[in-house]
Amino acid sequence: MATDKRAFPYGAVYRIQRQETWEDISGVLLQMKQAGMNTAVIWPAVYWWEDRSLPDYPYHTGRRILQYAEEIGLQIIMELSGQITSLEYAPDFLMKEEYYAIGYDGAVRRDFRFFGYLNYNHPEVRQLIEQQFAEAARHYKDYSSLYGYDIWNETMFESYDSFTLQAFRTWLKARYGTIAALNDAWDRVYHDFSQIHFNRWTWASVMPEVDYHRFQKESIGRFLREWGQAVKAVDPVHPLIADNIHATVASDSSYDRPQDDWNVAEAVDEYGISFYPKDRHGTMEPWKRALVLAGAHSASTTGRFWISELQTHMRHMFDPTSVVRPGELRQWVWESLAHGAKGLIYWKWDPFPAGLQTGARGLVDHARQGTPRLAEASAIARSIAAHERELALWEPERARALILFDKSSHDFTKAILANYKASVPDSIYLDGLGGLYRVLWELNIPVRFVTAEDVLAGLPEADQTLFITGQLNMDRELADALKLFMEKGGTVVADGKFGEVDNLGLLHRQQPGGPLHGMLGVDLVDVEPDGLEMEWHNGGELAVDGLKGFFERKLLKPVGSAVEVAASYADGAPAITRSPCGHGHLLYISTLLWYGYQQQQAPATKAFAARLAEVYGLKPQAELDAPSLKLAVLEGEAGRLVFLFNYSTVTVDASLRLAVDWPEAVVTNLHTGASTVIKAADERDGRYSGENERAALNFPVQVPAGDVLVLKWEKNSGEAQTDGQ
Repeated sequence: MATDKRAFPYGAVYRIQRQETWEDISGVLLQMKQAGMNTAVIWPAVYWWEDRSLPDYPYHTGRRILQYAEEIGLQIIMELSGQITSLEYAPDFLMKEEYYAIGYDGAVRRDFRFFGYLNYNHPEVRQLIEQQFAEAARHYKDYSSLYGYDIWNETMFESYDSFTLQAFRTWLKARYGTIAALNDAWDRVYHDFSQIHFNRWTWASVMPEVDYHRFQKESIGRFLREWGQAVKAVDPVHPLIADNIHATVASDSSYDRPQDDWNVAEAVDEYGISFYPKDRHGTMEPWKRALVLAGAHSASTTGRFWISELQTHMRHMFDPTSVVRPGELRQWVWESLAHGAKGLIYWKWDPFPAGLQTGARGLVDHARQGTPRLAEASAIARSIAAHERELALWEPERARALILFDKSSHDFTKAILANYKASVPDSIYLDGLGGLYRVLWELNIPVRFVTAEDVLAGLPEADQTLFITGQLNMDRELADALKLFMEKGGTVVADGKFGEVDNLGLLHRQQPGGPLHGMLGVDLVDVEPDGLEMEWHNGGELAVDGLKGFFERKLLKPVGSAVEVAASYADGAPAITRSPCGHGHLLYISTLLWYGYQQQQAPATKAFAARLAEVYGLKPQAELDAPSLKLAVLEGEAGRLVFLFNYSTVTVDASLRLAVDWPEAVVTNLHTGASTVIKAADERDGRYSGENERAALNFPVQVPAGDVLVLKWEKNSGEAQTDGQ
């Protein structure tokens, strides 16, 4: 059965408990179906507690679930690897002491209260996993209700055992080729790769730490490919799913798991995330939620990502601040859909009856009775079902603002700050990305993250602007790709650290920019922590009052006649320079401007970002005259979905303006189903289609406090009638 991309999977995780009868299980599945859901994620997928005399042991329950799902019209995702390995591929009767992961101190890791304690590099563990996955596929693949398999929920791995060490040595040999090349990079004197051991000695070179983390992250993709191949050998039809927690670009705490969204997304058919916006610290701010979702969408190689787990209620019974209210659930779901999520699964259907999270989570209560959260989820289900094709196929509008996420720059920053993070946060790289994303989000600017690999592949197009912040490393290959992008007309806006080291951690003698130094037209003289106020030269199109740097400034000296100094510090040193490159240019800001915005949200910095958006044409196809509303657009050939979020405490009235190719449009409220016909205004808008001007359609909107309005815009065929909003 091929997956229908026009369908939108919507459902919840159902954790099968050993105490449950078949009446309990079938009752839950029917209840989910009646609530408007079309998908259930079943975990675990193997049932070791079943009667061993059954001919299809330990898959009897799973087969029965799939059979019943066929009867009631529910599709099933079998979660092969969740977070209780003893109920999955490593049951206790097969477990051995040697299967445990090993800590850096050499001790066996048996003190974990949850998952992450197995060594996936152990050949017998690998065999257990691959055999178990293949056997599950043999039992389940022929059911029409099967959607696919989640082969790794929330990836995580760390072990310092002999098998992992050998894999690390093999990885290093493939990376460096010769031991001499590794010695040069690491500043060591090995004679053979077999002499390398795990170490955190970075005084002479940070490369042992940088390489280890690269290896760690790439290992996750290797595991996924190996496990996936075991499933595909038996069932080449049904898709494989894997998911991470939040997004690499948004959560520095995921660094040690290790989490690389791009690596995971490349290894499976469908990539998903666990999305938990509320914990004991409070609710994640709207801009941060948007950052998580934009990061997940950017990492998906197919343009598709899922919310594989969406928080439904409190984390545990002693955490009342993390309770989820229906309005919050409503916001989170529509935020996810607005960022292009192509499937949404709640975590989870019912509260845990036992374990660390006893009494927590759930759309239904402890007695499996409906709650206001379930009522909200059911209302959302009706809206999704009525507009399933659009939500499944339409994509976020093309962003002209790109942000570079360079994994190597993240690694170098973390390694260099490992001993200094008490005074400087080692999250400073992601904090800078976050500040940059936040200010653009506040201005309703669509954003996409790209990697260095994307830049090398020529992904950025000439009409796009590439923002680069905290870019500690720069090699000749990346520099040449950036030059090519600019020569074709692209704009690079860089700030702060910029090419201090090469990709082996060696300090560039020419700074800033490393291999880009020649085109920048300035030399680095020194670094200062004060004197950060800026003054503009003769006004200029980017000039704003009161712009000030943050954390540090580079003392630069102009050395090229082509460089334009747009702003200076009080002592005359260049603050912002503009360097031409072919049909494009590089704007360099010699301070950590966006990290500063993450820390302080200075109004002048936001005003400067607004000037950048205006000058470089970064604004979206939809605009509002109410800055307090946040918007997002999904676009398809047949129309647009416009999402309007009101995060304020008052109702907001506004005028929504959308540039389209039609003289008339039908606007439908997804929540009420009411439609309105509108005609284009006299004004025209040519920003979005070059020489072909487009109609400007204006529509009045009202969004209640804390709510979301979703409007479908489509060309009026002449048959639609206005029936009011």
